[in-house]
Amino acid sequence: MLKKYLIVCLSFILFISCNKEAALEVDMTQYNSDNPVPSELDDWIMSTLTNVYNIDVIYRYNRNLTDVSKDIAPPKLDRIKPVMEAVLNLYLKPYGELAGEAFIKKYAPKQYVLYGSVAYNSNGSVTLGTADGGRKVILYDVNNFKTGDVEGSSGVRRKLRTIHHEFTHILNQNVIIPPEFQEITKADYDSDWTNSANTEEMAKELGFVSRYARSQYTEDFAEMTAHLLIHGQIWFDNYVFTAPEDAQEKLRKKEEQVVQYFKTAFNIDFRELQDEINNRLKEIYDAHDPADLNSFAAWLDTEKVDKIVVDLREDIYNEFGVSEVFQQRWLDYKADVDGRGRFPTFMQFNFASDVDMRLEIEYLNSGGSSYFYYYDFDMDVEPETKEVRFTKRIPEGDSGAHNNGQLSHGLPGFEEFWLPYLTENIFIAEWLPSDIDKEHPDFRSYGGFYVKDDPTDYFYGTLE
Repeated sequence: MLKKYLIVCLSFILFISCNKEAALEVDMTQYNSDNPVPSELDDWIMSTLTNVYNIDVIYRYNRNLTDVSKDIAPPKLDRIKPVMEAVLNLYLKPYGELAGEAFIKKYAPKQYVLYGSVAYNSNGSVTLGTADGGRKVILYDVNNFKTGDVEGSSGVRRKLRTIHHEFTHILNQNVIIPPEFQEITKADYDSDWTNSANTEEMAKELGFVSRYARSQYTEDFAEMTAHLLIHGQIWFDNYVFTAPEDAQEKLRKKEEQVVQYFKTAFNIDFRELQDEINNRLKEIYDAHDPADLNSFAAWLDTEKVDKIVVDLREDIYNEFGVSEVFQQRWLDYKADVDGRGRFPTFMQFNFASDVDMRLEIEYLNSGGSSYFYYYDFDMDVEPETKEVRFTKRIPEGDSGAHNNGQLSHGLPGFEEFWLPYLTENIFIAEWLPSDIDKEHPDFRSYGGFYVKDDPTDYFYGTLE
């Protein structure tokens, strides 16, 4: 029986093999999915990514390019181009413009493999992306990607945060993370980062930008980089501002290490890269910055400012400048009051609450004694737009205060120069002067206002 079976099989093979003409006429594209007819999507990938960056995009389902033990869905075709456009707009092009085309072509992974669903892990977490040896990136959860949902868990920021996180790993494979970075929160790393005790709030209290950042220092560095680039500086400042004081110090040290790493390792201005990405998010995807919880307007709204002292005799105005428009207004007012036998020296804005402002102007009498003119205003602060409006309070709120708005030698000048200025303009509350950046030792020691749509008309002073 066995011998007969073998003979029959051999005869069948020989029969098929002899029919060469029929085999040559078979259109293998009808049977072999490995050789599909190029589509419009393939042409776009080739012309935009492959020819320019030498990047191959594998979106046709290949089970063997990821962990075969996990059930992962194939990607939907209509999600492929939007995902890769976001990669192009918010990762490849910004790096190309800021670090140079040679840089991004050298370090960018050469293969993107796309899958439709997330990869579920045994500890209950999910994997959204991996970087393999610096050459291949696997992106999961493509089917849920939504360009119109910029901020959501399936939106542009979340997907590109994964991209920048994985690319940071690639950069770290070429230039190691400075040892100083892992020392900042060394005692608090926990490989079991998914445990219930490691909440988002706990991670923040310990000085981490996310729960996952606690898993190990390499992930911490990648999370810091990705959050700063994709969520932007205002988001990060808000995050730090709402953390405990010791955590704020740790987060700022990590931020400093990230910025320095990019400059030292690759000569990249991290702040310029951050601005470029966030400008593109706004221009292309209509993203918006969150309300700045640490803006000067927010400080006014949350009653963190008691007083602004505007004394143009101080050295800060020689160092940082003064608005010529405001200075002239002060000189004109001073000349008016001087002519009435009183001599104004400086002014201050007192904030009794988030809705009360008292303008106080010191003056000297003929004998050199010091007194104040008082003028009360209602104040309306919009933290999101930073707009501030002042309305004269009538009658004056504190009738018992010494000379509250009543002194005849000060009232004409007030009504001519300060009343219309304060009540007829909308002001923008800001950290002024703008030349003082966050690295300056006097950062947030001064604050003030400028007239909306006229930044040349401004005033600022020492905060108390």
